[in-house]
Amino acid sequence: MIAEPDPFAEFLRPPLNETPSERATRRIREAEEKRISDAIDEQIRQERQILQKQKELVKVLLLGQSESGKSTTLKNFRLEYARDEWEAEKASWRAVIQLNLVRSITSILDTLQAEIDGEPPSTILDNDEPETPAQPRGSVDILSEFNDVDSNTSAQPALSLEEIQRFQLFRLKLAPLRRVEMDLKLRLGAATEEVTSMDEIPETQSDPGTEIYSLESPDSRHMLRMRKNRRRRIQGEEMVVRGLRWREFLTYGRTRSISGKTRASFEFQESAEGGAAEILSGCKEDMKRLWQDGDVRGILKMRKMEMENNAGFFLNDIDRIATLSYLPSDDDVVRSRLRTVGVQEYRIFVDTTNSNSRGSTPRREWVLYDVGGSRTMRRAWIPYFQDVNAIIFPISGFDEVLLEDPSVNRLNDSVGLWKAIISSRLLQHTTMVCFLNKCDILKRKLRSGIQFRNFVRDYGSQPNDITPIAKFIKDRFRNIAIKYSNQQRTTYIYTTSVTDTKATATTLRSVRDSIFRENLASAQFV
Repeated sequence: MIAEPDPFAEFLRPPLNETPSERATRRIREAEEKRISDAIDEQIRQERQILQKQKELVKVLLLGQSESGKSTTLKNFRLEYARDEWEAEKASWRAVIQLNLVRSITSILDTLQAEIDGEPPSTILDNDEPETPAQPRGSVDILSEFNDVDSNTSAQPALSLEEIQRFQLFRLKLAPLRRVEMDLKLRLGAATEEVTSMDEIPETQSDPGTEIYSLESPDSRHMLRMRKNRRRRIQGEEMVVRGLRWREFLTYGRTRSISGKTRASFEFQESAEGGAAEILSGCKEDMKRLWQDGDVRGILKMRKMEMENNAGFFLNDIDRIATLSYLPSDDDVVRSRLRTVGVQEYRIFVDTTNSNSRGSTPRREWVLYDVGGSRTMRRAWIPYFQDVNAIIFPISGFDEVLLEDPSVNRLNDSVGLWKAIISSRLLQHTTMVCFLNKCDILKRKLRSGIQFRNFVRDYGSQPNDITPIAKFIKDRFRNIAIKYSNQQRTTYIYTTSVTDTKATATTLRSVRDSIFRENLASAQFV
């Protein structure tokens, strides 16, 4: 069989009568062309590898309003599936927990001062009165009618001179905690401040490559200034820890291989943290007496200050936290409160089966995105909708209002958000997981006598008990998913209390199996 001639041979044959200098020039040119061709081939190969890896990634987005439990859910994922990194970072949460405790104390002191000054209790959340027929059917009631301020004030028993003196003594003895609060807030940055107004974050965002920090702070010369042209893997603003991103602050707990200037900044902050521990230790007994005082508890109850239901509640752990040697436990970190600013990304490796032998168990990489939930931050959500495999949507607080907009009931806001997410065409192939969160707090509220039907008209005369109420809310959100989805899909709804790490670990395994199952189904493997 005669081989066919190579059609390119004529083009590749060296020119006739080629001189030695022309040959050398040609070979140099051909070598450069081959180098460029090989580089293009290598780039294509790497891009194919990246594309294949992206296909294997499981992207999970945690959405929901502020304080619904998104960040706590993320902490549970990391506790379960990124244990080594969790252990390395755990000590770095001490400052956050100290701040949570101090803020609880200063909040009580401010409430006592308001009582001394004769300020009327807030009625913003008082909605235990029966509904009026004029309210629209199916609405979630937001505010009750405000009672006359003078009548409320006159109904309050006047404080005795002994009570006033005792409360003022508490304020005097615990005054050093104000400085501790200020120092810790300076250390931890923007995430320590809750958004209390729709106007607090301007519409015009700063350059995404520019870190935000205060030049007026006493340790500004130690701050790490990020290069403006540095590209971030995470879009949107991140919380800043005295000029350092919060993630970098936690990373310092894992590794000390950082620059001298950065190390000086951290050492300054560690020194401040040690000073906070000393002051907390010195104020420990007075903090305990304040929290255990019966008259103080009575005033808090009258003013509807439910400290136990607040995120970052550590008043029952003063003996353990207000010490020089305190190190956070797993539960402490999970229960701590630090507002999410912008979008944070975490990567974990999740076992694909329930086998206990992790060494031989196949694992998949998950990317978890935790986003700020306040209304001012929701514009940052949409870029993360693309190619997301699952959304975890925690809900909580049927009798509360949004901190940034007191005219909106939290449950009503969650219903509106759920409808918008479910109906989005960008998310029509996304697995939806809804957490009916903070069930432990829900139980306490119902046992205290708060009537669910006073806030949700459609509930009617059903029992004021956790089981039928949980079923009612789950059915409501499941029906919304069925009605507003662009195509048929399964929605997974769980009752959770994400501060209960053991129970949540079981729920997360169920979530993991659900996401893997839906992911395989979408790939037409099952």
